This record gives sequence, C-alpha cells and structure tokens, in this order.
Amino acid sequence: MKRVLPALVVLCLLSACTQKRFAFEFAGVPVPGPDGPCRVHVAQEGDGQPGFRVTAVRLVPERIAKTRVEARGVNRWEIHGYEPDVRLILGSALSTVAGVVVTPVMCVKGLFTGWGEPDGEEAMRQRVVDSHLRSWLFMGYLWAPVDYDVLDRRRVIQETGTVREQKVWGDIRVTAMDDQGRSVETLALGDGHYRPDVTDALLESRTLYVSVSCEGDSDALSLDLLPWYRKHYELTPKEAAAFGRLEPHHRPYLLKLPPELRADFLALSTSERNRFAELLPLSAIRDPRAVDAALTAAVEGAPQPVASFDDDLPALLKASSTVQRDTRNWLFAMGIEAYDQTGPITYSRRSAELFTQVAMKRLGVPPENVFLLTDDGQSNIPELASRTFPATAASIKDQFRFLLREAAREDRIYLYYSGHGLPSLTQDSAPHLLARDQAPDFVHTDPFFRVDALLDALSQSRATEAIVFLDSCFTGGSDGSSAFGNGRAATRLVPKGIEVDDRRMAVLTAGTERQFSNMYPEKGHRLFSYFLMKELCHTHHTLESLFERVHDQTRRVSRARGGTQLQEPTLRGNGRLKLPGK
Repeated sequence: MKRVLPALVVLCLLSACTQKRFAFEFAGVPVPGPDGPCRVHVAQEGDGQPGFRVTAVRLVPERIAKTRVEARGVNRWEIHGYEPDVRLILGSALSTVAGVVVTPVMCVKGLFTGWGEPDGEEAMRQRVVDSHLRSWLFMGYLWAPVDYDVLDRRRVIQETGTVREQKVWGDIRVTAMDDQGRSVETLALGDGHYRPDVTDALLESRTLYVSVSCEGDSDALSLDLLPWYRKHYELTPKEAAAFGRLEPHHRPYLLKLPPELRADFLALSTSERNRFAELLPLSAIRDPRAVDAALTAAVEGAPQPVASFDDDLPALLKASSTVQRDTRNWLFAMGIEAYDQTGPITYSRRSAELFTQVAMKRLGVPPENVFLLTDDGQSNIPELASRTFPATAASIKDQFRFLLREAAREDRIYLYYSGHGLPSLTQDSAPHLLARDQAPDFVHTDPFFRVDALLDALSQSRATEAIVFLDSCFTGGSDGSSAFGNGRAATRLVPKGIEVDDRRMAVLTAGTERQFSNMYPEKGHRLFSYFLMKELCHTHHTLESLFERVHDQTRRVSRARGGTQLQEPTLRGNGRLKLPGK
C-alpha cells in the first residue's frame, strides 16, 4: 500500500501535465438581422382635437452570433522550495483535506448538471484555471497557473425566433385632403403626431381624409372635424347640426361669427347668405357692427304693402306627399280678417283657408273632422261647404262645444287661430281671442275667449293630444296699429303668460308677449302662418323640429323690418309630440 500511493500521485501529475485538446462555444452580442417589412398605422388623436398619430415600425428578426473555439491546454507551473515551517505544513494538510473533499463533489455535480456555456473566452480561461487548481489542491505547496492555445475559432450566427419592432421615421409619407378634394398641409409635432394647418379653406370642410404609406404598406383615416369645431368655436347642438346643411363657402362664417349673431345668419336663405358673404369678408367677421349691417343688407329690404303677391304655397302643397287621413285627427281653424268693431287683420282669412288645406293633406285631417270659421262663414274649399261657419262669438262657442263632444280618447285636436289677440283691460291682463262681432273694450266680459280657458278646455277634453297654433299677438295691436278704438298704445299692454299642459299639449305662438304679429304682403299671408305652412309641406318628425325652422325664418324676415317689427315665435308645452308625414 505504501508503494501504490506514490505511484498514483506520480500518475496524476503526469496526466495533469499532459497537453489536452478541448472545444467550447460562447454567445456574443445580438446581431440585427435583415430589415423586414414596414407596418404603418394611423389613428385619431382624440379629446376633440383635429390631429392624428402615425405609428410605423419595421419587423427585424433577432439573431445571436456564437463563437466556437478549439483549444489545447498549456500547463505552466513551478514548485516552491520546500521549507519545513509550521505554516507550510499546516497549509499542506488543509489543502490535502480540501482537495480530497471538494474535487469529488465538483466532479459529481458536473456529471449531473453540466458546466454551462461560458460568457466569453476570459470566462473560459478562468474556468480552466479553477478546474486545474482544484485537481491540485492536495499539493499545497504547488502553484500551477493554467492557460490554453487557440487552435481554431469560428463565428456562427443563429436565429433566435424572436422578431423585434424597430420604429421608422424617415420613410413615412403623409398626405391629407379635405372633402372638397383639396390638399391640406399638415404640421409634424414630433413623435408621430400631426395636425392639419387650420385655414379658412379647411373650415369649409367637415371631413379630413388622411393617407399614410411606408415602403408598400399604407393606412387611411377619415377624420370628422365637427367635434373639434363644436369645442373650439363653442357651437350649440343646433348650430352644429346646421353646419352640415350649409354651403361649404358659408361654413367659415358660421364658425367665426359672434355667438349672438349666428341665429340670424342661419335664418338667411342661401341667396341671402351669398349676398352676406359678398358684403362681408371673413377678416371683418369679428366686428359686430359690420356683421349686423351685412345681415340687414342681405335681406331685400323691409316688406311693403303690394297690390299683388307671389304665393308659392299652393304649388308647394301640391308637390308634397299626401299623409293618410285618420278619423282620430280634428281641426278647429279660425281666420278672421274683417271685424265689426275694429280694424282688419290683412290676409288672416287667406292663411286660415290654406292652413286648412295643408292640415287635410299633410296632417291627415279628414274633411268631416274640420271646423272652419271665417268672417262670413264662406270658404273657397268645395269639400268644406258644409263644414264652414261664421266666426261670430256665438258660432265659435257652439262649434267648439261640438268639437269637444265628438273628440274621443286617442284623438288629436289641431287648433289654428289668425286674428286679433289682446289683453283684457282689467287688472289681470289675461290674453283673449277676439270674435268678429266682439268689441275689444269688453272682451273681458266673456271668459270663454280667454286663451287659458280655451287651453284648459282642450286639456280637459277626452282627446289625448292637442296642438295649438296662434298667429296673433296679445298686446292689443297688429300690423302696427291698435285694436282698441280709443287709441291706446298697443305696445304698452303686456298680457299675462300662457300656461300649458306639458304632457298632452303644445302651443306655438307668432311671437312673444310684447311683439306684434306681422303680415307678409309679398306672399299674401300672415308672416308666421306662411312659414308654418311652408314647413308643414316638408317632413318634420317632431313639433320641435318644425318650430325651429319656423322660428328662424320668421325672425329673419321680421328683423329686416327693424324697429318694433321683430317677431320671434315661441313654443310652449311638449315639443316632442310626433308629426305625421312621410
């Protein structure tokens, strides 16, 4: 045994000193692969802004460069001189114990777990040194630094299967066009953020069309500018809805006009807006006085009484579609032009007769459900010969009571009145309608003709709904004159407000409590009635929609007359009531 142990030691020394060949590989830095395809996407900026964001990326496959090394081990070692001191003897003993314990453990671990790939040649060099030193731990007085010579080195590039996204900036092409087919300049704000250059020409458009391309790939976006217009120019919902109906060259005027003048601009006809644009450049749009002057000049002057008129409503009514008549619809129409004890209301009778024809064709009222009351009880409508009655106080009362008796549940009553309206001369100033044979000074003596009493009677009737049209002022004057024979100033009489059943009823009046009800001599009708009938010839799904158009047009024409002629129709009650039509 004493001879075997030294022989094993010598064998280990010879084995360790022999040059060994070995190979290893390690991974280097990632190597970018060839450029892949470009992918581009455009999206709206959001938050009510007119901009958009462009994202363009290139798909690049990721690769790793690995280096494979074949090497030959080199031993360079030296033996320290033997000096039998205590420290060397103790160190040798400890080294021998550590070598005997550690070396087998490390070998077993390597067999089961492997040594892993080194991160580079320096790490591999250190690993060889460590491995060699472990095998010589039992020789405490031996120092054997280890190195290797490289025999072959090869670089191998391998795909990892991972694709990276690399942002692209320089190869993007962005084009923008408005809905008029014109090119729009875009401003690059950085990080793929773009906004259009907002010019007066762009304000004529509602939609911006954006196209983005990048090396064969492209994307497009239709950008609605109206939300930004609403936010930036503080448009009301009504003004925003009107924006799309305007001619493109009129839209910048709506956006730049002072808010208090936009309603007047929208009330103009197309030809009047063209005239307005000719008179007022956009550069002067912020001057209220210049705008007001242009609005006035755009309308063809204040109307004057004429011997003949151009009534286009019969032709418009003829061209309109016919609504199916329904026996649940009723009409009570009063048109009083010639009064016994006060001045006339010009065109009231014409308007009432034509409104009756409009109601039969466009509101679905059958002739047998019509009550038409005129000055003399006559009309030019042949099929209503037996349904026309004189507009005296007694006749109005009788026919109204017949109406309330005939109307049933699920029915709708339309009431139309064109004639004098005035407040009573008593303390409450309650508004009244005036029958043909009544004296204005004593209208308060008959409570039947109080407007609130008539509305209350409709509300208490069996009919489910009632819609009332009152083409009359309630100041005691009309067409600029007083209804009272003693010369009272009509504009100083302020009637009491009208109360309406908000669930079942709606009331449209020709103006506010202090305003006159005007005639429209060019058309041969009352002003409010003309636009009411005109809009009824068009399709409106709700009473509120009808009222908006009637209000704007009536206000526009009356405003051109100036002074006290301004007339602004009102709507009280349930404006959501549906209107028949197709």
